[in-house]
Amino acid sequence: MGEQEKATILIVDDKVKNAYVFENLLQGDERKLITVTSGKEALKTALNNDIDLIILDVQMPDMDGFEVAQILKTNNRTKNIPIIFATAERTEHESMMKGFEEGGVDYLFKPINPEVTKAKVSVLLQLHLQKKELIAKNQALEKSSLLINNSADIICILNARTLEFEEVNKALTAFTGIDSEKLLGTSLLSLLPFEEKEKVKKLKERIEDYFSFETWLFIKKKEKRCLNWNIVNKDGLWFANARDITRIREAEEIKNYLAIVVKQSNEAIYMYNPEGRIISWNIGAEKIYGFSEEEALKMNIWNIVPEHLMKETQSIINKLAEDKEVKAYETKRTTKFGKIIDVIFSASVITGSNGELKSIAITEYDITERKKAEDSIKQLNTELKSNLLKLESSNKELEAFSYSVSHDLRAPLRHITGFADLLTKDYRDEMPDKVKHYLDNITHSAKQMGILIDDLLQFSRNNRSELTKTVFNMGDVLDDVLAQTKHLTQKRRIDWRISSLPEVSADFNLIRMVMTNLVENALKYTRTRKLAIIEIGCKEENEEFIFYIRDNGVGFDMKYAQKLFGVFQRLHSDKEFEGTGIGLANVRRIISRHDGRTWAEAEPDKGAAFYFSLPK
Repeated sequence: MGEQEKATILIVDDKVKNAYVFENLLQGDERKLITVTSGKEALKTALNNDIDLIILDVQMPDMDGFEVAQILKTNNRTKNIPIIFATAERTEHESMMKGFEEGGVDYLFKPINPEVTKAKVSVLLQLHLQKKELIAKNQALEKSSLLINNSADIICILNARTLEFEEVNKALTAFTGIDSEKLLGTSLLSLLPFEEKEKVKKLKERIEDYFSFETWLFIKKKEKRCLNWNIVNKDGLWFANARDITRIREAEEIKNYLAIVVKQSNEAIYMYNPEGRIISWNIGAEKIYGFSEEEALKMNIWNIVPEHLMKETQSIINKLAEDKEVKAYETKRTTKFGKIIDVIFSASVITGSNGELKSIAITEYDITERKKAEDSIKQLNTELKSNLLKLESSNKELEAFSYSVSHDLRAPLRHITGFADLLTKDYRDEMPDKVKHYLDNITHSAKQMGILIDDLLQFSRNNRSELTKTVFNMGDVLDDVLAQTKHLTQKRRIDWRISSLPEVSADFNLIRMVMTNLVENALKYTRTRKLAIIEIGCKEENEEFIFYIRDNGVGFDMKYAQKLFGVFQRLHSDKEFEGTGIGLANVRRIISRHDGRTWAEAEPDKGAAFYFSLPK
């Protein structure tokens, strides 16, 4: 038995002979004896040592035993030490009662009876030691209880057969949101999701003293959390400790997901250590560089850096050590097959807890084809600018040529119409009807040729000029067109059926030209009808206005529809199609420039309808 485990007895007697008797009588391996000869020494010794029993002489010169006992009982450290008074006189009852009042538990009378003394000391010492042990255990239990109830971990006791809670700490009540009174007697299974119940039920069959498991658990508002349980299986009970590892599992799930994303990414993602040795290599890196993961993990970063970029790459690595990252840096790399490729390079540093460099994470993607495409686009842009300059020059030349041609074409027309007008003015009354008719045809043909020349010039201008868009009402455009074509409706019966027309955003002059062309077209091909019916309107479909001009004229076969809208297509082979077709070609070009569509519907001798659309 060690020195610290021995029971300590303090013997206080002013006579050394008496003290010596007690020492010889009470000594033993399991005891430690301390002897003093005065009350003051007794107090000092008791305060500085852990004393289990005091044998105190009542009659001492400076301070008697009763006074010493009284002082000992007023101090928290010494008040519980049992005291046996020793006296040479048979004391009266009152004197003995005073000793008991001062904290004494028994008396020994001198001369000392050895057997009685040993028995009393042994019994009182044993009782005190048991009391000390009980106090120590109670203090330990109190500490354990405080630790358990203030622990952030869940601590509880479950019945191993029913899995009902028999004891719970505050952490479990806070975690589940259920009061401890309601938890006691509740089965752990009732808190588990359905898919977890069977797994935990099977654990009841476990016979090991210690085991662990994980399970998801419903807590407040039916939220699920993951707990890691550690179980001590003893005497039909589970002494359980559980810790919330939800965030760890979620982090692991995200980490695994990110690892898969990185692994499967088409971008090259790899890492190398401070010595430059590659320590990870994803599928994207395999695709870009041609090295398998097994090959790459035996390589150094310098194996994929072109020789002329070694210094530049080293400076980037040095920069990484200072700035911790490099973003979107364009550089070159070498593939397994010696091909030099262009890449966008980003990097970041991974450091340890002490800030030391652990590794460098690299992300690169191949921009070689993009660079080629950009170079091709630059070349095409250069060529396009050159062609635009040439086209602009050609347009100017064409415009000058157009006006020159117009002047040259109009010169004979002016002579013809002037001569016809002169004859008509001076000699019409004397002319035979055939001559009058002939001159009228000449004048009409000249006017038609003039219209053709105007259309040709306008057609040329439309392809070159910019659109000048304004907001206007199509009804106003139609009023203007009908006023201009009034001479074509004289002495004719026409049933105009005109619906309300909306506002549009377009080039007013070009749209007026479209409407003029289509109205004149309808008037032209209904002139043989006793009653011409011309319907003009608009309907809305999706994001566009669809305008239509429908007539009951001669119509046409739909096989000619494309020719009708074709540029410079003349349909002289069909007598009912007088004119050039140039007007409709111009219509299509104008509407196309407005991001619209043109089409027609017709049947021979049943009329025709022309449509065009404009965006809303």
